[in-house]
Amino acid sequence: MNDTVEELESELQEVLLNIDNIAAKVVKKELDAYEGFMESEKWKNRVVEIGYALKEKGIDITTRTE
Repeated sequence: MNDTVEELESELQEVLLNIDNIAAKVVKKELDAYEGFMESEKWKNRVVEIGYALKEKGIDITTRTE
């Protein structure tokens, strides 16, 4: 993966926003809990991929406080 740190961090923010939006839909009862879980699971996997890519570049997202 030849993405820059900035590109990866930008994509990570987008993915986390998508997960937040799914959670908001569950709270508003637009999705049931199972549907929300299945939707967020797709994004969770991308968070893991981005995390590994950033770790290869020396950035550990598990210690972030944002």
